[in-house]
Amino acid sequence: MSRRERHKQELRQRIIFATREIASEEGWQGITIRKVAERIEYSPPTIYEYFENKDALLFQLLKDGFHLLYLDLAKAKEENKETPQQTLYAIAKAYWAFAFRERELYEIMHGLGGVSFGTRETPEEPVRVFFLLRDAITDCLNIETNDLDGEVDLFWSNLHGMISLTIQGRMKGGKERAEVLVDRMVELYIKAWG
Repeated sequence: MSRRERHKQELRQRIIFATREIASEEGWQGITIRKVAERIEYSPPTIYEYFENKDALLFQLLKDGFHLLYLDLAKAKEENKETPQQTLYAIAKAYWAFAFRERELYEIMHGLGGVSFGTRETPEEPVRVFFLLRDAITDCLNIETNDLDGEVDLFWSNLHGMISLTIQGRMKGGKERAEVLVDRMVELYIKAWG
C-alpha cells in the first residue's frame, strides 16, 4: 500500500472516529459535516471526498456498528456452547451490553430512516447479525414453524424494544429491572419453542 493510500485510509478513519465522538457528545442528530470537518481540522469539502453526504457517513457508522455487534455476538456464542438455551441467553446479554456500551452507535444503527432490512438493499453487516441470531434460535426450536424468520423478528424486536424503552427512561425500575425482564423474555421464548 502506498503512502498516499495509507494517508487516505487514516483520514477516512479519523472522519469516522470524529463522527462517533460528536454522536457521543451530542447525539447522532447533532452530527453535521461542518462539525466533523472542524473536529479533524480540515475543511468540509475534504469530508465530501470520502462521503457523499451526512447520510452516507451515518450509513457507514450503521455498518460499522452492526459489524462490531456481530463480533460481540459471535464471541458470546463461541464462549457459551453448553446448551442452545445457554447460547441464546449469552447472545441476548451480549446484545444488551453492546447497546448500552455503544449507545450512540446503537441509536444510529436503529434510528436511520430509509435503511431497509430484509431486502436486497440490506447491508451485509445487519444480515450477518440476523443469521447468527437465526442459527441460535433454530437450535432452540423444538416446534414446527412455517416462518423461522418471523420467530427471529419477534425475538429481535422484543429485545430491541426493551433496550429502546430503557434508553429512553421509560422502564419502571430502570436498567436493572429491564435486564431481569430481558432474562425473563428469553426464558419465555425458550419455553414457547418447546
